[in-house]
Amino acid sequence: MTMKLKNYAMALMMGMGLVGVNTAAHAADDISVYADIGAQSQYIWRGAAQSVNNDVAFQGDVGVEHESGLSANVWFSTGVDVGTGAETEFDFTVDYSGEVNDLGYSVGFIAYQYTDSGLNFNEVYAGISKGVAALTVYYDSSNKNLYTELGAGMAVEDMFDVSASFGVNSPDVGSSTNVYSLGASKDFENITVNLTAGKFDTLSTEFAVGLNAAF
Repeated sequence: MTMKLKNYAMALMMGMGLVGVNTAAHAADDISVYADIGAQSQYIWRGAAQSVNNDVAFQGDVGVEHESGLSANVWFSTGVDVGTGAETEFDFTVDYSGEVNDLGYSVGFIAYQYTDSGLNFNEVYAGISKGVAALTVYYDSSNKNLYTELGAGMAVEDMFDVSASFGVNSPDVGSSTNVYSLGASKDFENITVNLTAGKFDTLSTEFAVGLNAAF
């Protein structure tokens, strides 16, 4: 349940969400198109393993951006474990991002779609960022679930990128749970190698390594 858009919130999530950085291909002066494909040793989302038996997940995305700040993206992952067997997940995202003075902002909508349509759900989100830090709030109206995440990301002496986040999952019924994530990535021209560690509340810490190729 990870997506990638080229805005501040998604940039912070890249190290935590197991996706690499793309190189955008310019389709027109004001529009750019990007895509990537890769594999992760397992799929981690919001600190928890999503892959069937922690198996390798093949993931990729394609997106389009307008210079106005409006963008759209489709992301997928194979081998998603939702308790009923392996599923393929597709995330469709529409986002608008911008900046006012030194404060960045982003609002958007995500449709999580599975091969079993009964599992589908949607989220809306909004966030702000300043410097290396961002605060983003996601709301799933179908399940009455609120997820709030504070994240930070930065480059280390132009060698690699690191990121960290702390999230609170607040369901309509039941207790809130905490999510912790750490990530690091290194670009080699159009190839990105990433490492991720995630922990969902009292569950065991999960680790993954991945490789993405951008087009």
